[in-house]
Amino acid sequence: MKILVDALGGDNAPAAVYEGASEALKKREDLLLVLAGPKEGSKQAMEKLGADLSRIEFLDAQTAVLNTDHPALFLRQKPDSSLAVAYEALRKRDDIDGMVSAGPTGAVLTGAVLRLGRIPGIDRPALLSTLPTKNHSFVRLIDSGANMDSKPEYLYQFGLMATIYLQCIGIEKPRISLLNVGSEEGKGNELTKEAFELLSQSGLNFIGNIEGDHVLDGCTDAVVTDGFAGNVFLKGTEGACYFMKDLMKNAVSGTFLRKIGALFQLKGIKEASAPFAMAKKACAPLLGTKKLVVKTHGKSTSDVFAGTILETCSLAEKDLIAKIEKALPKAGKAAE
Repeated sequence: MKILVDALGGDNAPAAVYEGASEALKKREDLLLVLAGPKEGSKQAMEKLGADLSRIEFLDAQTAVLNTDHPALFLRQKPDSSLAVAYEALRKRDDIDGMVSAGPTGAVLTGAVLRLGRIPGIDRPALLSTLPTKNHSFVRLIDSGANMDSKPEYLYQFGLMATIYLQCIGIEKPRISLLNVGSEEGKGNELTKEAFELLSQSGLNFIGNIEGDHVLDGCTDAVVTDGFAGNVFLKGTEGACYFMKDLMKNAVSGTFLRKIGALFQLKGIKEASAPFAMAKKACAPLLGTKKLVVKTHGKSTSDVFAGTILETCSLAEKDLIAKIEKALPKAGKAAE
């Protein structure tokens, strides 16, 4: 299993990337890595970490793609960047099973479409993000930011791809919902009304509309939405979580007695925050491109990089891309 890693993508790169890559190599003996970054610096860093250099290929790339770079122009303006070099290798080589990057989301998405192309039958790739739920499970949000303008057909395809992904990770019959302003049929704008009809006739396990305040209840496995609404929901939810975290922190640190009381609640606080910590480590696969691309958070630490590399291996082993391709003709007939 050979995974390509953007060594310069992310706020904590390249150190966190090198450490995560080294850890992933230790956990899977059949793992081979291709690191796109400064060749000599990468080699020295991995050697210092005790990694087996015979299992690592180094692609020379001297610059990183930054958030200030235009996502549609970086391939031309920064051809020597780690992300551009990585996409060129992924496009040309059949021996690479997937790619991991914590680079700017817009650049990762644009590069995937321009360099790799879409799976025939998929109009728009979509990002799938993971959120914790009240019952200690997870819910996936698709699309969480790849497409600002969508058509009903796109949302149907998002539901199909989310279903295949969830089946790959062990959920036999995933429950698919549509993010809307009301739970009743007929609610929403023209986009959601038409998408509701397509999803209802798709043969997927579509359980209807879901309002934003019920997404984290644990009553569904995936929530389908356009990238604009999905990204607003995702960032709003993240902001609310950080807000509550700050409130809790201030509540237990105001006085000496509060601090003493917090010690007795420490176990409960850790248990309550555990799902959020696990969700933060979850990666976001880009579904719908011809090659496997997995996006991880820009603030990812070494353990998150290690987990994302291993998760990418798992998705490649389970032939996620091939399963989406196989499902499309059958799904298309069901939606007619």
